[in-house]
Parts: sequence; C-alpha cells; structure tokens
Amino acid sequence: MHIILDEEEALSLLQLVTSQVVDGVELSEKTVDAIREWRNKKMERNSDQLLTFASALNETIGNKIDEELKRTIRRRDYYRNV
Repeated sequence: MHIILDEEEALSLLQLVTSQVVDGVELSEKTVDAIREWRNKKMERNSDQLLTFASALNETIGNKIDEELKRTIRRRDYYRNV
C-alpha cells in the first residue's frame, strides 16, 4: 500500500497538527505566535521547504506502513507455525 501526499495535502496535515497543538496545549503567547509565524511564512505553497517537508512526510509514512506490514506478516507466520 502506497500513500503519497502532494504539497497541498502535506500542508493541510501540517496546519491541522499545528492548530491542534496551539489549541490543545498550554503554551505562552510568544510560543503560539512563533508556531503560527513558522507555519504561515516558512511553509508557503510551492516553497522549497514545503516540498522538502512533503517528501520527508511521504518517506516516513511509507516506512511506517512497511514496518507494520512486516509485523503483521511475522505475526501471521508465527501463529501459523504454532
């Protein structure tokens, strides 16, 4: 199974996670402003940083899916052998 997020989807995920952190964690106003500034200025659409983030995110998601699949296969083989 392959999941590939484009830049828009990666940006949406980033915005969702940072908004959850800003809304759900007790942070100083200075920290909240820094997070918002980073999210809005550094992660602009079609920027090199966003492309790098999307690429790293896709690689990480792919690796996690592969690890989980290997665990599932190992577990199934273990139970079949018993």
